[in-house]
Amino acid sequence: MDKPLTITQIATDQIHPNNHNPNVVLPDIMAKLRAEIGQKGLCEPIHVRCSPHGYEIVDGEHRWRVCRDLGMKEIPCIIQDFDDNEAKIKTLQLNYMHGQAVPIKMAALIHDLNKEITLEDLAKRLPYEEPQLLDNLELLKLPEGFGEILEAQAKQEEAEMPSVHTFVLFKKQRETVEEALRIASETIPQGAKNSKAIALEKICAYFITAQRDKETPETSGDESQKP
Repeated sequence: MDKPLTITQIATDQIHPNNHNPNVVLPDIMAKLRAEIGQKGLCEPIHVRCSPHGYEIVDGEHRWRVCRDLGMKEIPCIIQDFDDNEAKIKTLQLNYMHGQAVPIKMAALIHDLNKEITLEDLAKRLPYEEPQLLDNLELLKLPEGFGEILEAQAKQEEAEMPSVHTFVLFKKQRETVEEALRIASETIPQGAKNSKAIALEKICAYFITAQRDKETPETSGDESQKP
């Protein structure tokens, strides 16, 4: 039987974030989180694991930052014994419910896990299907100097905050969408990163252009001769 989880009060300055968290919280949500914690305290403990420098956050970095900024000396934590891979997996599992992942950071994390764990096994444990993980890894088709490019692109994406759109499709609708994406993908150079998003953009642009052409009133030959 699994041991029950114990909540422990830990000094805020003994806690530090991990260096692989792909999650980002928008400013308006952070403001609400700050107001909530300021009024009621931290109601949901954060998850940490022991580290050489104290405790490393597995889930709850933004809550910890708010508590620290509000001057809280201690916060409730759940200490769990995770190895590096388990900590990264748990971060992805729990972050799915909080905020939004910066795609390039998430891709790097999946790439790191995939060195020892197959995508098939990761898909069984993460809230993503295997094709979604594969699509995410496409973001890593970068030239030499990956580290510097990764950091710069992560900062840019965090600033621009690309949005994630989810659609519920019936079988026939899915088949139509997949066929349209396949056709549009044939016009994209091989090796392009995030090719599905580019294909979808092309489809949307084509539709918008077609609609605008329909709405533009045709000018007859006689009228075109008028001064």
